[in-house]
Amino acid sequence: MQRRSHEIHSFDRFTLDLTRGCLQNGEEEVKLRPKSFEVLKYLVDNNGRLISKEELIHAVWANTAVTDDSLVQCLKDIRHALSDNHQQIIKTVHGRGYIFDSEVRLQSSQETATTAKVASDYSTRDALVVGTREVLSRLSNQTHRATRLMVLPFRMLRADEEVDFLAFSVPDSVAGALSVLDSVIVRAPASSARYVDDVLDLNRLAKEAQVEVVLTGTILSASGGIRVSCQLLDVPSGTVLWWHEPHVSMSDLFELQDRVVRGIVESLSLSLTAREHRRLMRDVPSAAKAFEFYLRGNELSRRGLAGFADLNVARDLYLQSVDIDPNYAPTWAQLGRCYRLIGKGLENRPENRALAESAFRRALDLNNDLPQAHSQYAFLEAELGRAQEAMTRLLSFVEHHSTSPDPFVALVLCCRFCGLLEPSVAAHERARKLDPQIATSVSHTHYQAGHLDSALRDVAVGAWAIVGMTLGTLGRSAEAVATFRKLEQSPIPPPMRAFITAWRAMFEDDHRESLRAAEQCIQQYLDPEGVFYMGLVMAHLGESERVLTALSKSMDQGFSSVHVLRRNPWFDGLRSTTEFDELLRRSESRFLMAEEAYRNAGGPRVLEEGVGPAAT
Repeated sequence: MQRRSHEIHSFDRFTLDLTRGCLQNGEEEVKLRPKSFEVLKYLVDNNGRLISKEELIHAVWANTAVTDDSLVQCLKDIRHALSDNHQQIIKTVHGRGYIFDSEVRLQSSQETATTAKVASDYSTRDALVVGTREVLSRLSNQTHRATRLMVLPFRMLRADEEVDFLAFSVPDSVAGALSVLDSVIVRAPASSARYVDDVLDLNRLAKEAQVEVVLTGTILSASGGIRVSCQLLDVPSGTVLWWHEPHVSMSDLFELQDRVVRGIVESLSLSLTAREHRRLMRDVPSAAKAFEFYLRGNELSRRGLAGFADLNVARDLYLQSVDIDPNYAPTWAQLGRCYRLIGKGLENRPENRALAESAFRRALDLNNDLPQAHSQYAFLEAELGRAQEAMTRLLSFVEHHSTSPDPFVALVLCCRFCGLLEPSVAAHERARKLDPQIATSVSHTHYQAGHLDSALRDVAVGAWAIVGMTLGTLGRSAEAVATFRKLEQSPIPPPMRAFITAWRAMFEDDHRESLRAAEQCIQQYLDPEGVFYMGLVMAHLGESERVLTALSKSMDQGFSSVHVLRRNPWFDGLRSTTEFDELLRRSESRFLMAEEAYRNAGGPRVLEEGVGPAAT
């Protein structure tokens, strides 16, 4: 292969010309001292990989004895030249080294035909080494198939309130790190907890969860640290594919996560593309304490509204985390979720919604490939009346780079808010292909479509109202009332309690109590779908004027279900009125606009035909 006349690396708005030995910002040359240039060159050549301080010093200064200060000064020069004061291009990983975290494109002014011939002779492994997924695809001519991995919560061998949070948070962080990859489909601890028993039943995992490998682990607080033992097992044979038994401290938690993630990738021989390598290294906390606060917050917030009392504590932990490390996207995503749920529980609603939006946008600015940020932000957008916008964004996201079920879970709700019931069911089916046990809100979609048996069949674990609603609508009022009364005894926020009371009292024929609770719910409830349901309750109570007000309010807030308005018999007494006819026309118009947006965003191809990584 002949030598290139100029070898140029482009990243962000800069070009690094290795032949001429210069850095350029557009047409302007940026001055760098020779050693600073060599440091930058080495980082660029190894973009996406964690480079230790020792490796950098050895590569640039070879056998010359220098102090760490020499490297630190070079990095200061480089960051100044790149205007990288916030470490968006070169990230410092506390105690471990540095990552060049910007996509690098290799260019040249002259390429010979010999290069192309040599590339055609590369093996699949060689193609991956140079980060060329397209070359690999052409050479192998094989369909990429993602490995299905379940990450179970770890078991505490001895209870210890100081470290108990790690049993969920460590494996959950491992699953979150792996969720950005196209080559593995991850079942996270939140949906796999049901399989945690003293004796792991691998045959059950193979049959019910349809996974090929499982990560299990134990944690023991010992003198001087924490003993962790984790194994990667083949399913259903039980063959140990990899194991790791470190003794760590609280300051080593991200290193533990990183070791486990890399151990999984290497033991499964996952052929990561250059893009996947970059994704895997994008979210690296800069401080151990910030990561510890993040993990502690995750343990407290994981139950959502069911654990409403813990959400304020979790929020404060996330705030401490971002105060120490403002550039870790997963913490911002979880902080946004916390703000949203706290606001939904009727605490400083407008303020918490605004804070939630700001946190989600910060997370996506830091890492636009983060499934949890896209998914959780979509729930907020739907509640703010932007379900159509969220739907189109999620469709684009899942078409290109996601094997996580979470965006499909969000699409179930966003499509339904737009009145698109069939796409909502299709999104549920895509989510269930990725994780057969994933919880979605599809039971509400079935209920609105009038498919009440399906609504009961697909009730998600933790669903708190739809069972009673469906039972009562089927005429099983006694069962519905018993279900609602049990829920009313649980510690839930006031808007949810009012929602439940309205339905329960309606099925008990207590008109006054039902109406009072429904009006309270409409005043307090942040979710426009909940307001719509209160309109349905009022229709059953025969409160015509209040029905029209509630339906109009829910539509103004962003929820519309033309199917329910057209077909639900509880609205029959209103169908001859001009006001209801106008609401129906508004709903039909919104439905048609949403349907067009769905088609234009490739919805039928992505959800109904199964295009994208998640279709494998």
